[in-house]
Amino acid sequence: MRRPRTVRLVSVRLACAGLVLAAFAAGCAGSKKPDKLTEELLSTPKEALFEKGTVLVEKKKWETGRKYLSFVFETYPNETIGREALLLLADSYFKQGGTTGYTEARFRYRDYLNRYPGAPRRDYARYQFAVCYDREHERPDRDQTSTREALDQYRALVREFPDTGYAGAARERIRQLIDLLAEHEFAVGYFYLRKGSVAAALGRFTDLEQRYPDYAGRDKLFFYSGRALEELGRGDEAVRYYAQLLEKYPDSEYAKRVREKKDGKPTRAASAALEKPAN
Repeated sequence: MRRPRTVRLVSVRLACAGLVLAAFAAGCAGSKKPDKLTEELLSTPKEALFEKGTVLVEKKKWETGRKYLSFVFETYPNETIGREALLLLADSYFKQGGTTGYTEARFRYRDYLNRYPGAPRRDYARYQFAVCYDREHERPDRDQTSTREALDQYRALVREFPDTGYAGAARERIRQLIDLLAEHEFAVGYFYLRKGSVAAALGRFTDLEQRYPDYAGRDKLFFYSGRALEELGRGDEAVRYYAQLLEKYPDSEYAKRVREKKDGKPTRAASAALEKPAN
């Protein structure tokens, strides 16, 4: 005979609680009675456990506070209080910071997003998930995996919650991170140029120009694109880059370098650019 739904739910909850408590009781398996923490978790209402865990993490007593919040989440995952406990767990790792903290926080924000598609604080979790990656992004000359992950999550936030209060900050970070990726591409091209791989450098610069039209460093991009073209014997094309640089960024240090003399006179391409500015 099939048991009533209420009985089944109670059985599932008791089983879940048993699994959670097993972890806490493991250290005292040889004792006749459970330790004080296990006794407290078993005998205290979930609301009081949630409150105690919250207060402890606010005092930066991370490990102890997380034990209470973990118990509440794992025992009541489908209740509002369990859902909020998971979010507070993620926040505790985020506030602790550091590589380990951001990694642990990321796992829990992702768990929240996967478990609770209709949760009222989903926009916050999505934003924090992105910020965890953002905090770990590297300098332009390093690997940009975390930068790309942060971009993906900020974009997901804007798509899912275009009117949330977090969308404005997300859009600004999207702009800044795109510029960081563009700077990474420039750094690779500049490295090739210094090493004498001029064609490879020009390929990077050309790709950068096409993929990142709003790149903040377009003045230096034009300058080094022109230099690469000159070294490849493509002076007419170099003129166009120098002329754009002089017209669009006349006060840039790179425009000044175009005007500088080399061995007593400007390079041929630079001279042509000075005589014939871009339209």
